[in-house]
Amino acid sequence: MPEPIVCDICGAATPPNAHYVVRIDVYADPSVPEMSTEELEAVNFDTQLDDLLEQMKHLSAEDLQDDVHRRFEFTLCRPCQRRFLVNPLGLPRVRPAEGEN
Repeated sequence: MPEPIVCDICGAATPPNAHYVVRIDVYADPSVPEMSTEELEAVNFDTQLDDLLEQMKHLSAEDLQDDVHRRFEFTLCRPCQRRFLVNPLGLPRVRPAEGEN
């Protein structure tokens, strides 16, 4: 018999095929900023590349990866999955001030 799956949030054992998988991809914005022809002509790409390589020398491989893309995967039981869907970022709930609706 397969081993039960353990919820990454609460640690509860969940039967196989009764759990949920949450994948989170964090990546740099892939859009390119608009530049005019004059701006493009003024850019010295060799200098910018040299500057970028110099900055990268002082970063670890993990830091460099984090600046581009990082993927996380978590296994959740049903109750934790429901709580996650209600508040995926875990932000505190804001209560209205007294007298406000």
